[in-house]
Amino acid sequence: MIDLIQNHFPTDTTAAANSKTRGFISVAGTPVEMPFTFIHGAAPGKSILLTAGVHGGEYPCIETAIHLANEIDPAQVKGTILIIHPVNPAAFLARMQYYGPYDGKNLNRVFPGTATGTVSERIAYQVHLFQQAADFFLDLHGGDIHEGLVPFVIYSQLGGSELAEQSRLASALLGFPYVVGSISENSSIGAAAKVGTPGFLAELGQCGRWNAGEVDQYKTAVLNVLRSFEVVPGAVQLHDVEFLEKMLVTTASVDGCWYPAVELDGLVKKGQKLGEIRDFFGEVKASYLADSDGIILYLVSSLAITANDPLAAIGVLAG
Repeated sequence: MIDLIQNHFPTDTTAAANSKTRGFISVAGTPVEMPFTFIHGAAPGKSILLTAGVHGGEYPCIETAIHLANEIDPAQVKGTILIIHPVNPAAFLARMQYYGPYDGKNLNRVFPGTATGTVSERIAYQVHLFQQAADFFLDLHGGDIHEGLVPFVIYSQLGGSELAEQSRLASALLGFPYVVGSISENSSIGAAAKVGTPGFLAELGQCGRWNAGEVDQYKTAVLNVLRSFEVVPGAVQLHDVEFLEKMLVTTASVDGCWYPAVELDGLVKKGQKLGEIRDFFGEVKASYLADSDGIILYLVSSLAITANDPLAAIGVLAG
């Protein structure tokens, strides 16, 4: 990790022990410069990669990462922590949901990326280099501009059972109500797992807003995970969470106006109506039913919807 990040320091700067360095990571072949803070602890330990703002409209996680970068004292750290805040600065400044302004791609669908691809693919490639050098990967997300959600955590089931179990147990330490496994290969955590790096993708926040309470909750949760790896000092708090079998996402088949018929964090039964899309005259174009019993983990809150966009996600109860 130190060798990789050293490439982005000025020639007269060294990543010495008990130090904190700020700067920008230039993504080769693009105009993108990702702001980062590199914390080199006073004692040896694990290498942690923490990212926020893969999606530009997810604000609580970005503010949390900025706070952590400023507040963590390297004298109290064992190991190293690389924080990127945000990963997708152009999407953040453009106030875009899901996609990047340069190529219209969802960054969390193009991992592990490629060095010669589009801008989003090159960002993913750069982050993936750091993933490979890390002992653990925390990818912080939240409710995008058009999206409400209940706090939950996704961990990858790729990379073998031992890796998945490490990620699952760490996910529970955040204290968010639900933890669910994923087999997505092109997500940030899927790409990390496939090269042997455990981690999780956390979700907290609502509809492109943020407040100090959410940031404090997120910081407390992340620090609890870092304590479990002895990267920062302090007692680890255990939490009771619900482990879900999987997450089923319902996507729009047509453009139009979205009218949900369920509530966030509500229980649904298989075949229950999730909502409908109507045209600009109020006529129903498509209706959507639940594919399984479960819990509504996130729900699109915007009236406007386009084909292939997510509408809702059901967390399927284990057993």
